[in-house]
Amino acid sequence: MSIPNSYWTTERLLTTQDIERFEQVPLEERGLPESTYQMLMDGCAINPDKVAVQEFSDGVRPLETSREVTFAGLRRKIHQTANLLFELGVGSSDVVSLLMPAVLESQYVLWGAQAAGIVNPVNWMLESDIMAHTLQAANTKVLIVYGGDEYTQIWHKLEAVVPRLAGLTAIIRIGGELPGPQQACGIPVIQYESVIESYEGDYLVSGRKFGRNEIAALFHTGGTTGAPKLAPVLHRNQVFWVWASALLTGFADEEVRLIGVPIFHVAGCVAGCFSPLARGSRLVLMTSAGYRHPSVVPNLWKLIETFRATTVNLVPTLVNQLLSLPINGADLSSLRYASSSTAPLSVTAAETFYRLTGVRIRESYGQTETTAVTFITPPVDKIKVGSSGLRLPYQHVRIVQLDRDGSIARECEVGEPGLVLVRGPAVFPGYLGPRKAEHWFEGDWLNTGDLGYLDDEAWLYITGRAKDLIIRGGHNIDPKMVEEALFAVEAIQDVAVVGAPDRHAGEVPVAYVVFRPDASSDPQHILQHAARHVPERAAVPKHCYVLEEMPKSSVGKILKNQLRVDAARRSYLDVLHAALPDVALDVSVQDKGAAGLLVEVQVNGPGQTCHADIEQVLLGFSHPVSIRSTYGE
Repeated sequence: MSIPNSYWTTERLLTTQDIERFEQVPLEERGLPESTYQMLMDGCAINPDKVAVQEFSDGVRPLETSREVTFAGLRRKIHQTANLLFELGVGSSDVVSLLMPAVLESQYVLWGAQAAGIVNPVNWMLESDIMAHTLQAANTKVLIVYGGDEYTQIWHKLEAVVPRLAGLTAIIRIGGELPGPQQACGIPVIQYESVIESYEGDYLVSGRKFGRNEIAALFHTGGTTGAPKLAPVLHRNQVFWVWASALLTGFADEEVRLIGVPIFHVAGCVAGCFSPLARGSRLVLMTSAGYRHPSVVPNLWKLIETFRATTVNLVPTLVNQLLSLPINGADLSSLRYASSSTAPLSVTAAETFYRLTGVRIRESYGQTETTAVTFITPPVDKIKVGSSGLRLPYQHVRIVQLDRDGSIARECEVGEPGLVLVRGPAVFPGYLGPRKAEHWFEGDWLNTGDLGYLDDEAWLYITGRAKDLIIRGGHNIDPKMVEEALFAVEAIQDVAVVGAPDRHAGEVPVAYVVFRPDASSDPQHILQHAARHVPERAAVPKHCYVLEEMPKSSVGKILKNQLRVDAARRSYLDVLHAALPDVALDVSVQDKGAAGLLVEVQVNGPGQTCHADIEQVLLGFSHPVSIRSTYGE
């Protein structure tokens, strides 16, 4: 590794003792850049003629459909984009929102917007109403929108979104020909490709002086329903994270990283893109749709060979898919690091991946509020499958038990699970707006909402989300333990265990499974396997439901809230149909976030019953229930 700037080091932190020794030098003396802009300019100066970003549009013909830009070209485009935005009136506190997939131009606008003001990458797959709420909450001044291709249809959503953005002054379109007039709902539209070369490419015309505590980005977090929750990430948060994470991963400027996750998420934006570019490494964007593109996952082994990739970022559900794909002689010798995050990885899947590829998957743990991951598995020979690794230097963690009033009761012992709290320079300053003060203990300890424990070498093991814990008759059930047992069934590709409402036990575990292609199994076989292999009798799933596909977030994380809604509906229907077989009725369930589930029973036909009978049947369930009749309407 070359060391272009004094803040980079070849030192590697492989143990907790290494981290504690490294921390003897105060962080303030490490000489980190003040801004993402300066760090990225440093990265562009390492080898200006080297390819910085490569994008292809077809995983079957990646080289034939590729576009690329050098670090010199990237530097120029970032300046030009920032200067365009400055001309449009964007200052350091103004928000530029992006509806952009992971195409080449995404790297120009992500970092150009941070050089001019504050960037707000938004999930372009959201429904228009949720998208509009998010853009409103960010107080968007300029909106940059991808023109779209067959996999990323975005432009048509503007008609429903733009009229609700009172502070919007301009729209910039990237890609495709501008349809119709140079306006959208009365807002001027600028075609990026038509104007960008007229702007200065060597420096920031604004002459902006960055403050390390200024907001660099706003990321939407907390799901895709309900009121938007925006997490501001500061310049110093991102700069620190990129620098500190390299101390544990060993990544350097020779890295070639494949990116298939969306760039509107902190994992794709900061960890996936900013991190390698700031070190002078090459980034390969795998189509505008990433892993969702039908040509990417089936050809991933060959893509690693084609680009001589050293690093690939995965999520557990994707790992499970890859295990069904033959390598077919692909040369994987360049691959050095396969990472997995968003959820704990099955031990069975991790071991199978290692036997298949010869590469260990290195897990990590973090969230948007901690500027990507806080724990990383370092490149040691003996890794601990199921652990998220060691904490970043200068980041600190506590595992605690809470009192009934929600205050901290005590610190957990080694190996004892509890609530994970994090503090340090990568932790965000608090949510935008009235949510700012949420989720803090003792001033600056962030409540992650996750449960986990530290072993005797301070490696972290995440056991689940606090809200995912299943409580059956006072017995706490960790769903990960049950999922791990079910993953041993060869036919299973994906599995998730959630709690379903029960009149007597409060909750019971139920399993949702997706079978591998061409695999043969059935729910009864899964339940029999669980009865034999799940170590706690209370944790054995009561039901098993087979799905064609798991509901997943844009980054591949299983959406357990949707499964809980489905499980609740099934539970209420089963009880009502058993007790009132002659009544035509249906049940709908809504997830109200912190308020829990809301259940509505609809009586659709005549029957010898009334609301009081239904209420009597549902005694023992804890969720609020409304009953209405549609018969005769």
